[in-house]
Amino acid sequence: MRIIVDQIGPGGREENMARVGVVFPAYNEQRRVEEAVRAALGVGVGLVVCVNDCSADATGEILDRLAAHELRVEALHHEVNQGKQAAVKHGLEAAVARPGPEVFAVLDADMQDDPALLPGLCHHVGRYDLVIGHRGRGDMPPHRRLANLLANAPYRFLAGITLNDIQSGYRAYSREAAEYLARHLTVRGRYTLEHTSMLLFGRLARERGRDFHIAEVPVPYSYAEAQSSIRWRDNLQLTWASLYHAAALARLRA
Repeated sequence: MRIIVDQIGPGGREENMARVGVVFPAYNEQRRVEEAVRAALGVGVGLVVCVNDCSADATGEILDRLAAHELRVEALHHEVNQGKQAAVKHGLEAAVARPGPEVFAVLDADMQDDPALLPGLCHHVGRYDLVIGHRGRGDMPPHRRLANLLANAPYRFLAGITLNDIQSGYRAYSREAAEYLARHLTVRGRYTLEHTSMLLFGRLARERGRDFHIAEVPVPYSYAEAQSSIRWRDNLQLTWASLYHAAALARLRA
């Protein structure tokens, strides 16, 4: 079974946003996290799960205050910093345990991923197992553009998967895909979440006996205020993760 990627244009709008659960992994996001949560609530989502990954600033206090005053918000806290992959895993575990949501979105808590775009992405879930917000490269700084191209290339040339933005963290999943991630993601991985997920989706396709369908939808993205916390060793890890997981997918299809 294959992973099939379609490039589709923006269009359509999910009307029943109460069926959408959102996961925000958050680390030292006191400046924008409340804005991000309120923006998600503003489009009508039924659930927001925020995972504070042992922030050193006031992120945890802000999330606890929001959860105390809004029934749709749940705050989780890591006592030690575990990285983005662990935060997403624990957020998805909490979200899929709720009976209401059928679509699950994951996005960053710094407002670089605009929650106002959620209805447009979630609209396509059902026809697709996963919808990725594809960031344009026009305003992308040169070093990030190069890293983005290098991350996509192994999937295209080794596994035959034509992704344009594998490292985009703006994603909307079907319940089946979200539950599979919640069960099978490990807490290790930090920034390699998106690469680990691809291999898991290949395994899901094989287990269920049908292709896994992904849509990439273009979304606006501003790099003006983006502050990357990825260090040089993280970039090495991402490069290795891209090659390793693309090769593993190729073997899975053989």
